[in-house]
Amino acid sequence: MRSASPGSDRPCVGAGLADRAAVAIPGRRTSFANYLLLSYTGMAVHAAVFARGHVGDALSLGFALAVSATYAALYLLPLVLVCGLGALVPPRARLLRGAAVALAVVVGGLLHALVMGDRVLFQLYGFHLNGFVWNLVTTRGGIESLDGGPETFLSLAALGVGFIALQAGLWWLASRERTGARLAPLRGWRACAAAAGMFLAATVAERATYAYSYAVHENAVLDVANAFPLYLPTRARTLTRAMGIESPTEAVSLEASRAVLDYPLHPIARVPHRPYNIVWLVAESLRADALDPEVMPATSAFAARSLDFRQHYSGGNNTRMGMFSMFYGLYGGYWFAFQEQERSPVLMDTLQHDGYQIEARTSAKFTYPEFDETIFARVPREKLHEGDGRPGWMNDRDNVAGLIDFMAHREAQKPFFAFMFFESPHARYEFPPESVIRTPYLDRMNYATMDVHRDMGLIKNRYLNAVHHLDSQLARVFEYLEANQLLDSTIVIVTGDHGEEFMEKGRWGHASGFTEEQTRVPLLLWVPGEAPRRIERMTSHLDLPATVLALLGVTNPPSDYSFGFDLLHGPERHSTVVSGWDELAYVDAEHKMVLPLGRFDLRRKRRVTARDDSALSPAAEELATSDRTRVLGLMRELARFGGPRG
Repeated sequence: MRSASPGSDRPCVGAGLADRAAVAIPGRRTSFANYLLLSYTGMAVHAAVFARGHVGDALSLGFALAVSATYAALYLLPLVLVCGLGALVPPRARLLRGAAVALAVVVGGLLHALVMGDRVLFQLYGFHLNGFVWNLVTTRGGIESLDGGPETFLSLAALGVGFIALQAGLWWLASRERTGARLAPLRGWRACAAAAGMFLAATVAERATYAYSYAVHENAVLDVANAFPLYLPTRARTLTRAMGIESPTEAVSLEASRAVLDYPLHPIARVPHRPYNIVWLVAESLRADALDPEVMPATSAFAARSLDFRQHYSGGNNTRMGMFSMFYGLYGGYWFAFQEQERSPVLMDTLQHDGYQIEARTSAKFTYPEFDETIFARVPREKLHEGDGRPGWMNDRDNVAGLIDFMAHREAQKPFFAFMFFESPHARYEFPPESVIRTPYLDRMNYATMDVHRDMGLIKNRYLNAVHHLDSQLARVFEYLEANQLLDSTIVIVTGDHGEEFMEKGRWGHASGFTEEQTRVPLLLWVPGEAPRRIERMTSHLDLPATVLALLGVTNPPSDYSFGFDLLHGPERHSTVVSGWDELAYVDAEHKMVLPLGRFDLRRKRRVTARDDSALSPAAEELATSDRTRVLGLMRELARFGGPRG
């Protein structure tokens, strides 16, 4: 019997659909099979990098290797499909075969680029391509909010082309006769059977390891699993319990109701009050320590005349949750229900009921985050003025001019509400030459090519220059209010939506953690007749609605519509909550505990640090984690304003 050629052995499933009939047409189909084998090897190495820095012991190392081997195949599933279809193209259809090869090369390159992009995202911000990123991509104004700049997008395009070129090189290598001869043993049925067995064993091993680790709260393995994109956990609680492998559990859920909102809990009651004007000024990414006389001289001078809150927390580590908390006084977990039902806050309802003249401006978009469906849902669209895509500092200048023009031409007999969202401190931290106070700084912000560890000091100098420009625009508003004697009748609020970290705790930017740098912001409150003072107690964005509504004559207790306290006459705050997209942090005088939004095991070890983000001793961490009172209290609060559907 004549022996088969090296390329004619029947391929295994691992080599893919692409090569299953290689006996008849060895060259055509073995090229696709070789290409898949080489691409899989590269993807397995690529995937293994996700576990770097997360492996803590031998069990988590073995788990990481098994996940890298199995999930590399998952990440390449689109390529397997393309190669399988390409292998079915008749041998004489050269044009169609060429198109199949080109598609396989492009798909392979894009898959590697996507995995690399996810890895960079996770290293910088601590999350994968998830619902938050999908929301950013699909919501009008989301992509613009990234402000990546043409250099970044060109560099990303170049990286994509580079990956495609590498895949083209793999195809060239895969289609060579010498490569086919060397890889032929891997496509033989014995090798295929062995590979399939090893793949199945690795899959079962990583599934079983995760299930065991989940049952006994082995956090090293769970941490590695979280580092891989698209990881699908197998908990197998029934099986592990039957085997006697478990720790005590107590399931709870931290999730605001998406049913019928019961908000406010009681009708709003009023007493006669002074018709204050309100000027509400919010700056993107304005961290607490940016309020410095050198960086923000005009705002620091205004702080000396106002109530200056020095231990103030945003209600979120991102714009959506930070803004939601400061207008609703509610935790960010409620955002989704309020957006779904387009329910505006009591504060804005009260202003509109009183006939306030309203002007709202942003140098970003009201559609991202979706403030036109939440905070300003009832404000006429013509009163909402947005940026036009130019650098933030340019839009800030124009919007301040528009805000001043509104105040100059308002009806003097009626109170007004003027809101402005500044973009100057938003990454890429752009500014005009006259705003430079810190040098050297990074000349060009190219996200694709920068080295965050090498360049972070230069990047932070850009940020401080941008904040200095912000100060110059805030100064224009202060000067107008002063020159036109409006400070005697106007409440002025100056704050940030959230902070900004510059790798002090291992991350850059915001929305990636609950560090002091990402969550602490300035708060200046000017109330006519209030003596200026510096306040060192803990305060929160959650307190702003209760404070302003009390000044507008609302007599309801703040608990009817918020989780806040009146900053002027209410009790002191001893703890606060800062929300992210799918997590929240409970912060008190000593500790900071991060909890998932949704269902979780109350007995499972949670991420707990000191309030300043430093590590706790094992005993202190165990004591803080064992206290259920905080979690159960949060559960009650996240159900307070939601009722069952009728």
